[in-house]
Amino acid sequence: MAADISVRAERAGDASLISALVKRAYANVAYSDHREHLMIERLRGTDAFLPALSLVASVGDEPVGHVLLTKAHIRNQRRVVETLALAPLSVVPEHQLQDVGARLVEAAHDQAAELGFQSIILVGIPGYYHRFGYQPLSRYPIVLPFAAPGDNCMILPLQPDALRGVAGMVEYPQGWLEH
Repeated sequence: MAADISVRAERAGDASLISALVKRAYANVAYSDHREHLMIERLRGTDAFLPALSLVASVGDEPVGHVLLTKAHIRNQRRVVETLALAPLSVVPEHQLQDVGARLVEAAHDQAAELGFQSIILVGIPGYYHRFGYQPLSRYPIVLPFAAPGDNCMILPLQPDALRGVAGMVEYPQGWLEH
């Protein structure tokens, strides 16, 4: 287990550090298109990006992980509900399986709740995210704008009853789905 993991919000000048870290984290991941860093760069220029929800983890003085939450919406004909989208979660290979990712996810949840957000949606590995309280998206009348395996589509209500009456299609911010 890694000792001395600290998590902080992105600061001015962190863009290249985060880009390099994310590239390293996904370099040998088979399901990756190796463009996660480009998505972050695109999102950084949108209204969906909040520096307070772009978090960097360090072990000692070495940056070793990053997580990004961006604003998204769940829309139907009557209502638009703001949510957050979690992607990507990045930990450099030599610090994986040392609680860095868990610390990032927990800090992201805390920061999102503190900022008043009600839910977080993601497409990820169920065995990893269920331990943080993520539930199958299929439990709710909420759908994604793309095809993805049902088990990988998840949502986390940050407050009790946060998803009561919420239904519709998820709208990701411009730049999220582009390649």
